[in-house]
Formats: sequence, C-alpha cells, structure tokens
Amino acid sequence: MNLASCLRRYVGIHILRVLVRELGTAAAPAPLEDGIECRLLTEREVLEFAVEPALQLDAAWVRNAFASGGACLGALQAGRLIGYNWLAYADTQYARGVWLRLQGPFRYSYKTFVRPEYRGRRIAQALHALADCSELRRGRFVAVNLVDACNHSSLAALRRAGSRPLGWIGFAKCLGVVLAFHSPGVRRAGLRFYGPIRARIAGRMRPCPPPLGI
Repeated sequence: MNLASCLRRYVGIHILRVLVRELGTAAAPAPLEDGIECRLLTEREVLEFAVEPALQLDAAWVRNAFASGGACLGALQAGRLIGYNWLAYADTQYARGVWLRLQGPFRYSYKTFVRPEYRGRRIAQALHALADCSELRRGRFVAVNLVDACNHSSLAALRRAGSRPLGWIGFAKCLGVVLAFHSPGVRRAGLRFYGPIRARIAGRMRPCPPPLGI
C-alpha cells in the first residue's frame, strides 16, 4: 500500500493528481470497432440506461448533473451503453459535502467509466476526443481531470489523450469542516475544494462519486 492509500484509509486525507489539456489537442483515438459510436447523450437517454446497476448511475444524481448544466458523452454498441464521460462547466460536487471550484478557462471532465470487458480498447480516449468538439467547449479552453493518485491506469489513459500534470489537490473532513490543500500550480490556476455552498442548494444535490476506473 502506497502513501496516498494509507492517508486515505487511515487518516481520511484524499489526494488527487490534477491533469490539464488544452481543448482541441486530444490525441486522435485509434479507430473503434465496427458498431461502436461515441456521441452526446440526452438526459432521457441517460436515465433509461441508469436502471442498469453495472453502470453505476443514480437517476437522481443524473437529473442534478443535467440541471447544473453538465453534459454526458456516451460510447454505445448496438444500443447498449458501454462507457461514458461527464463534463461540468461550473462548480461541481466531488463528494458529500465537498465541492470543486472551477474558475476561468476550465471545464471539468469527470466520472469516466468503461465496462470492464471493453477496457483497453481506447474507448475513454475516444470520449475525451469527442469532448473537444467546438459545440461542447462553451467558451472554455482547458480541460481538467482529477485522478486518484493510486489510479495508475487512469493517469496513463489521460496522458495518452494528451493531458499533462498540473499538480495535486486534496481534502480532509474534520467535524464537518472541509480542510483543502493543493500544490502551488493548482492554487495559481484557481482550482480548489471547499465546503458546501448554501445549504438549501447542497441539500438537494447528490454526491458525485470519485472518478471510476478506465
């Protein structure tokens, strides 16, 4: 068990790597298998897929994500959702009681998931490339990803897609108070964790699960 795992397990400190990429610079994915397509999904489509437990999508969480202006990109084969990636353009809840502040040029790419039997086929890379389409930028020009420091496969996949390390960010919760910390580069970029915004808003939001494995 490495240091990051020990801190999270025994002390409750979460440490994540921050990776950034200028939109429009995603590495072109290798051609996908016949019958697999990546496209923007509607809220209705995602809710229909969310009934399948294997996809780890909660209907209430999906509605909240769309209500806050988020977007969901999906990879499909024969009408079956085999992978997805979510995009956020405003402050987003990372975990229960913990929010990520987005400022300036950043768009947050998070909750990436690919079914285990499809991993290793560059599907996540294809989703990141799709996210670079001009209609999905909405005035932003830098994509930011947060990856658990122990998730080496996700880090490798993002690097293949053209992302570079910016630094690290972390948080711990003590008696309901969020203690946030980050490296100098992340601080200068204006990215930070913080406690819940107005209680009446935070109370309506479901927690956003940490980024899943690729």
